[in-house]
Amino acid sequence: MGNSASSLPYSIEEKSGETADGCWDVHRGCEKSTGNSVTVFQAQKPKLAKEGFRGASSDLHKIFVAHHHYQTCKKLRHPCVLQVLASLDTDSPSDETAVTNTQAMATTGAYIIVTEAGKPLPEWLAEDNPNPDQLAWGLQCIIQALDFVHTNAQLAHGNLSPESFWVTPSGTVKLWNFSLATPIGVTAGGGGPTPHFRSYEGVLTPQAYRSPERVNSQWDAIAISPLHCMDSHAMGVLIHDYYCGNIPQKLRKAVQRLQTPSLKMRPRLGPLLKCPVFDTAYAKLNAELEQIQVQPVEEKLRFWQVLDMETIDPNVAMHKVMPIVHDTIKTICNSDAMLSQDLYRRELLAVLHPLFYIVENFIREKEQICKVLAPLMQVLFSVKDRSIRGALLGKTQLFAANFSQNELNTLVFEPLCSGFADSSDALRELTLKATAVLVPHLFPTNIEKLSRYLVRLQSDNSPSIRTHSTTMIPQLCSHLSENARQKLLLPAFARGFRDPHSPCRLAALNATVVCQEYFDLEEVASKVLPACMPLALDGESDVRTQSFRVIDVFIERLKDDHKKKSIGEVSGAVSTAEPKLQPMPASLNQTAATNNNGSYLSGLSGWYSTSSSKPNESSGTTSKITAPLAEPKKSNPKIRNSSFASQAKPPPTFSSLSLGGNATTQANDGWGDDDDDLDLGNEAEDVFASIGIGSGNGGKKSGGKLIMSKAKSSSSKKQTVTKLSMDTTLDSWDDF
Repeated sequence: MGNSASSLPYSIEEKSGETADGCWDVHRGCEKSTGNSVTVFQAQKPKLAKEGFRGASSDLHKIFVAHHHYQTCKKLRHPCVLQVLASLDTDSPSDETAVTNTQAMATTGAYIIVTEAGKPLPEWLAEDNPNPDQLAWGLQCIIQALDFVHTNAQLAHGNLSPESFWVTPSGTVKLWNFSLATPIGVTAGGGGPTPHFRSYEGVLTPQAYRSPERVNSQWDAIAISPLHCMDSHAMGVLIHDYYCGNIPQKLRKAVQRLQTPSLKMRPRLGPLLKCPVFDTAYAKLNAELEQIQVQPVEEKLRFWQVLDMETIDPNVAMHKVMPIVHDTIKTICNSDAMLSQDLYRRELLAVLHPLFYIVENFIREKEQICKVLAPLMQVLFSVKDRSIRGALLGKTQLFAANFSQNELNTLVFEPLCSGFADSSDALRELTLKATAVLVPHLFPTNIEKLSRYLVRLQSDNSPSIRTHSTTMIPQLCSHLSENARQKLLLPAFARGFRDPHSPCRLAALNATVVCQEYFDLEEVASKVLPACMPLALDGESDVRTQSFRVIDVFIERLKDDHKKKSIGEVSGAVSTAEPKLQPMPASLNQTAATNNNGSYLSGLSGWYSTSSSKPNESSGTTSKITAPLAEPKKSNPKIRNSSFASQAKPPPTFSSLSLGGNATTQANDGWGDDDDDLDLGNEAEDVFASIGIGSGNGGKKSGGKLIMSKAKSSSSKKQTVTKLSMDTTLDSWDDF
């Protein structure tokens, strides 16, 4: 390993405390490759060589105690013994060159022991407040560890106390502090415990935990007694302190027997495990987890299939189940021989449920989730088993929520795409649905790659896959380049319009509306609408109904564009080409002023008078001569209040062939009414007199035809216009 702490694959962090004997500094640490937490025990040899124990002989140095523990702990391996991950004597990297001379050991260097993470038992009891099941399991672990030391290692621990036990994060109590571990009955030392034990046991072991024979230094009696006697007595005291005096009823008799003064009457610790206090579901689960790694594959499969994760303590799930699951996946996936056997693939599938359950329910930090799952996804996606692939595809949402973008593209999407070519319809569809979750996180190159897969899947044999692939196309639009989008959208939708599966045609119609913003008006008119129109005659009523809605949406877009263009054209014409108004003729102005409040007939009279002011084109006259107005005809006094009479206008001049006769030759060219036989006497004026069409100025009738008589020239005489007074009484004609 090297001769310095830096050569260890673990980093040593700040000091968190020291052991009860003062020989070891306790540090937190972590594994450099994985970041897993560890506990580091470090003893500085020069310091310990100078320090002794209070109240002890001056030649009893701590360096010997630390060295004894360092040498013993590395040799013991058991689930209930604190596991040593690494150890280092900086002066003697190799155990074969270890220095045993005290002076040589004390010069430089340090002892370093790296173990699994844990905390002292007194701290766990005070801070975690374990429940009765957890306490029972912890006591069971203590008994199992001591039974292993007595039976298999043929050692007596000799230093039992609460400070000699550490508790892992999973709640397992583990044996530690082997500074006094000794065999019994050896030749050295007169057949009793070793001289090291007899020298240091009085200063290291608390007085309450020393058996009577130890207090009295009866080494001969100890030498011929069973190996467990000293530890059994200490165990009775420990149980009392472990439960804070509230010993369960089922254990009280056993505690009394353990503390009996007679060495021969003290029972062994192994049979104590049969006590009913240890018969709990929590203890059974932990016991199975301790042994699951060495069980046959059939037993492992049964265990994982019946495991109820909802009843498991979070600490057990995180720190005991998760490591087993992780190791199982790594072991099977890295062995082609195992992957070729259906039984191991079934075991691999069975451990996926506890894996994802723990991640989803007990791990909150994204970094920790990524740390746990990322290494496993790389190997799990490589397994050619549809059941395993389906389980992974069902957790795509979990990956998307916690993985980084780079990890999603490399660890998930790339191996996931192999499912598009699978022969199973169900797996291809699951792959398609899983990629929908990954779309917002994919790199542009993978987006275009996915679009090509979707185009291929539109020709799939499964109607459901064709439908889902069409539905998924709009999700890619915002992530595609303009060129790629133009190549994908309309051909894909047109392909969906022709699909024989009606839900696929409906999906294509809906997708077209969703993507309408990506079609310009020219494409709408020339490509989109012609593609949608045949669906208006579809055999399915739902398709026809939806096609009309889609068509209406695009038609409305075209109408809106038309309205905007029309408004723009009108506004542009008004602002850029405002028409120039020609001045009105004086006669027209006068007529308009006179007829502003007149009746309908008076307006008609004004029109005639305006027309009569035009030059006579038939006579060839080019001069503009305004025709003189004829003198208005006097109205009958009896009908003076009549609107016709009050608004009478001088008659315009007309020729017999033209409404615009020569004003210089026609003085009184009115409508002739000789054929009108109605005689009103002196009180009845011609009803057309008010508009200048009278019957008394030469009108003649010939054969039912109206012939306009030629009026005499009256150009030298100007006619006056009678203005309507505000006092004049108006009749109902003025409403016009």
